[in-house]
Amino acid sequence: MEKIRWWLYQVLEKNQKDFFSNLINITLVLLIVLNVIAIIISSEKEILIHFDGFFHVFEIITLIIFTLEYMTRIWVSVEKNKKDRLQPLMSRLRYMLTPMSLIDLFAILPSYFLLFGTDLLVLRALRLIRVFKLTRYSSSMELLIIVTKQEIDKMLSAIFVLLILIVISATGIHIVEGDVQPEDFGSIPRALWWATVTLTTVGYGDVVPVTALGKTLGIIIVIIGIGMAALPAGILAAGFTSEISRRRERFKTAILAWLDDGTFDKHEKVEFVALRKELGVGRSDAALMIREARREIKKLRHVNYNCPKCGYNFKQR
Repeated sequence: MEKIRWWLYQVLEKNQKDFFSNLINITLVLLIVLNVIAIIISSEKEILIHFDGFFHVFEIITLIIFTLEYMTRIWVSVEKNKKDRLQPLMSRLRYMLTPMSLIDLFAILPSYFLLFGTDLLVLRALRLIRVFKLTRYSSSMELLIIVTKQEIDKMLSAIFVLLILIVISATGIHIVEGDVQPEDFGSIPRALWWATVTLTTVGYGDVVPVTALGKTLGIIIVIIGIGMAALPAGILAAGFTSEISRRRERFKTAILAWLDDGTFDKHEKVEFVALRKELGVGRSDAALMIREARREIKKLRHVNYNCPKCGYNFKQR
């Protein structure tokens, strides 16, 4: 039983790369995609009426599979380390509170409510949470989550400043245009809509200032908004660049260690492929980094080092 649990842990959590592991993971990914497509299509009432039976059966089948997957992940979570195996109950409870486990849980809960007769539109829409299950299998989504976590403080600061500017803009336009357009700018809460769409440079055009002073204020707010609206995107872009650089450096360090004896053995090739996929490094980039690592190793092995104090000559071989 322990061997089965260990194998399932490698399949579900470590993405082991044997035939059956790939088959299980591909099946789960395909099922998630088909399920999301089915939820989207079934929102069309005419299609739902004609294929209600098919959608119902498909939903039950996927619900059973996702439930089994969720329960299996909880069961195998104790294989993460030796300490977890010694405290199985606590380790499983901790796992159930992790973000990915909560996504798995929220992906199946709405369907259970629907099966037991609570048929609300919001519950049907909430089933789309299943699309976030794809983050387990997408290195791009994983990278986005990591960067967002790393840059969350900067993002919150930028959003906080943006909210302050929205309130200031709404106050200003209320003072300038409140008497002229009381329906749209008669109070600060009413002016918040215009301030938000203007400062974020969306500009729906459904509400516009009509006075010269109001238009001048609008121009100033738009100019400020160009920089402020781009700030969160700039923070994420910088975070992506930094994270990719760190991953490339980690990958290159691993290559240098593997090539220390001059070549890859069979075990190192397996580790190389696994690490490349884990870090999201492309094949061409990986080949380039191997060539660079080999040049560096060759150069280091032929360089003489002289001690600046005693003049002793060191030669790395």
